[in-house]
Amino acid sequence: MNKAAVDLLKALLLMYGSAWESELKDMLMTIWSVRGLELEEVGRMQEAVEEAEKMLQEAGLINVEERKRGDLGKREPIKEKLYELQNLFQVMKLLGGDPELDKIRLQLQGQP
Repeated sequence: MNKAAVDLLKALLLMYGSAWESELKDMLMTIWSVRGLELEEVGRMQEAVEEAEKMLQEAGLINVEERKRGDLGKREPIKEKLYELQNLFQVMKLLGGDPELDKIRLQLQGQP
């Protein structure tokens, strides 16, 4: 499994199993920031996310569906992809001891 696919799983795990595409992208940027990636590396990771999404869907690990969602800045709902882990607990077991996830969780809670 490639690094972008693992990062997608980590991001969804940090978001309790589901996220809209815009929220998922923000979480991926947080992961890459904590990792200290250079701008060029972030660009490569962003390019790899679409392929990772397809790979994870084909493996039955995630479901991606375009849905309507509300947006406070608009009168009408907008269409956006909704990402969902197919088995949150299995992914929790798989990645549960990852020190990078622990570091990100602490940072999200405002702890250094």
